Amino acid sequence: MNYLSKIQGFIESNTVLSAAFSLVLLMFAGMIAHLICKFFIVKVVRKVFFSTHKNQVPLDKDVRLSEKLSNFIPVITVYYLLQFMPDLPEHLLIAIKTICGILFFVYLSLFFTEVLEIVNNSYSKKAKRKNHSIKGYIQVGKILVHIISAIMILAIMSNKSPVIIISSLGAVAAVLMLVFQHTLMSLVANIQVSSNDVLQLGDWIEMPDNGISGEVIDIALHTITIRNWDNTLSRIPTKNFLTETYTNWQAMFSSGARRIMRSFHLDQMSIRFLDHDMVQQMSQIRGVSEQLSALMDGRDSNAVGERWFAENGITNLTVFRKYLTAWLSQRDDIKKDMYIVVRAMKPSPEGLPVEVYCFTSSVLWVDYEDSQSAIFEYIYAIVGHFSLRMYQQPGGSDFWRLSQERAQLVKPSEQQVD
Repeated sequence: MNYLSKIQGFIESNTVLSAAFSLVLLMFAGMIAHLICKFFIVKVVRKVFFSTHKNQVPLDKDVRLSEKLSNFIPVITVYYLLQFMPDLPEHLLIAIKTICGILFFVYLSLFFTEVLEIVNNSYSKKAKRKNHSIKGYIQVGKILVHIISAIMILAIMSNKSPVIIISSLGAVAAVLMLVFQHTLMSLVANIQVSSNDVLQLGDWIEMPDNGISGEVIDIALHTITIRNWDNTLSRIPTKNFLTETYTNWQAMFSSGARRIMRSFHLDQMSIRFLDHDMVQQMSQIRGVSEQLSALMDGRDSNAVGERWFAENGITNLTVFRKYLTAWLSQRDDIKKDMYIVVRAMKPSPEGLPVEVYCFTSSVLWVDYEDSQSAIFEYIYAIVGHFSLRMYQQPGGSDFWRLSQERAQLVKPSEQQVD
């Protein structure tokens, strides 16, 4: 005991050695407190915050929160032990207290940042919330936490009240507005996009001006990430969704139907009034007789003259439109409770456009394209049975056929001359 007393007296008599011993003791106490917290706070956090979870479910939330909480205890321990060391030099005592205060608010901001991140992850994993994103609000919360922490650190370092620090920020408000103008604009855009529910995670959007067409996979404060149809990623500033035009296809997917609105062109010279030859040719197609009977009010086509068709304005195109409408309504891949329209459009130099307007019962892209292709392939093949011709620009084969016909006409005339 006398030996320990002599060592203690020697240390206390030497100011530098006493301060160094106190610093070592504070560091050792902080390390011990940190290690103890690493082992025991995990169980406390699991029991208090995550007691409703099953033990067999792997959780990383408690570990992440415990690591952030374990950083507070060493700082608090060191700050508490300082009151038992009055012999430390005043400047060293102030420096240690300042460092403890700074570390406390740094760890506090990291803790709240981690809590906000856990809230965001938990929110996004809920089944009812998978299409909504609060990431923008979480990022705003993180910014506010860091700003408050920075104000408190400045107050500790300058030994002034935080109210004075906050009031002094009014002088640099214009500078802060300039620095954070993009953040503020993104915040307003994010709030409008989220509150109006015009954009959600999983929506398929299209921005023709930017060449973007894909699925929304992330909605953040500054940017919205889109996975395009070719699996490339595009990041668009959030504010662009308030200033630029885009199409959200989610309403179409939700309705369970996808629209077909496509035209084919007929040669206008092939459109004429019905005659008995046309009626006989059309009647061979199943379903045409019913449409003819409806147009003729039940009359027998053989009992009326060809003039009757002209007087009543019944053309081969009229019958074809009625037949095509009825044929579409019988297809299983076409929605019966939505519009089914076949109409003639305004004539153009490319012929008479006839538009098919209907909705498929499947919204999947492959099924939609297959249905659309099958419909128009059938139209191209059946249109000749109604004495109609498709219009297309003359190609090389057309000119070659004309040249062959001209050559056959020229040969007999040459033989007569000989």
